Amino acid sequence: MKGKHASQTLKKLAKDLAGHPVLLFLAFLGTIAQVALSIYLPILIGQVIDQVLVDGSSQLFWQFFLQMILVVIGNTLVQWANPLLYNRLIFSYNRDLREKIIEKLHRLPIALVDRQGSGEMVSRVTTDIEQLAAGLNMIFNQFFIGVLMILVSILAMLQIHLLMTLLVLLLTPLSMIISRFIAKKSYHLFQKQTETRGIQTQLIEESLTQQTIIQSFNAQEEFIERLHEANDNYSGYSQSAIFYSSTVNPSTRFVNALIYALLAGVGALRIMAGSTLTVGRLVTFLNYVQQYTKPFNDISSVLAELQSALACAERVYTV
Repeated sequence: MKGKHASQTLKKLAKDLAGHPVLLFLAFLGTIAQVALSIYLPILIGQVIDQVLVDGSSQLFWQFFLQMILVVIGNTLVQWANPLLYNRLIFSYNRDLREKIIEKLHRLPIALVDRQGSGEMVSRVTTDIEQLAAGLNMIFNQFFIGVLMILVSILAMLQIHLLMTLLVLLLTPLSMIISRFIAKKSYHLFQKQTETRGIQTQLIEESLTQQTIIQSFNAQEEFIERLHEANDNYSGYSQSAIFYSSTVNPSTRFVNALIYALLAGVGALRIMAGSTLTVGRLVTFLNYVQQYTKPFNDISSVLAELQSALACAERVYTV
């Protein structure tokens, strides 16, 4: 049932984002350009290294070096422009989402609105939407770029050395298994965190707006106990969610560092054995390994934010 709700929420989210086709197209175009330039740079680095080891190749060296500078400048400009596009898209989505919620609240019967505490509703319209925006920002800045970088890096590594690429593909799923295990644990905790935050906001709002009624019934002690209980629940779920999600990145980094060291050793042995693999091509391959494994670190850290954003989106879309 939870998976079904999450799937429905993602469909609604994708549909609302598709309501801004121009910004969405430019965002994906910028993502593709950033990945393409990032993939092309290691090729030039490897060619420069190979030219250094060859006598009388200074002309080709400076030609490749100039291309490197142009690629770095172009990649820098694209990386500067992409966050601006992502932010514009997300802020436009947030604005439309708030307007839809306000319009829906105006159409709902008063009896239905009265069943929910005003603090809970304020929490959904403000805090949850802001949390959703932060999650979407990380998804566009890291998740989409990371997934595309992984796919293109695999194709580039296959062009250099098949055996070493197979080693990378066989060993990398270890980090994904670790991150998936932790993500399952943290999703439930982030969901509980958003629910308890809404309860806490509701109690605070009621204690301020209904202070006279609370004093008339001499219910101060009861309200204080309820607030302490809400605070304890919120802090407990928050601490557990942050702890579980923060263990993902160090775990995957450790696994990826072991993979990198193993491949460097295998590549050096292949060169000493007289393989067609050159020093420059090995450097290019190792750069691709870093570009291939780094998104796993980014994606694993984004997964925690994604779980929190998805939990907030479920609350927002049930208004």
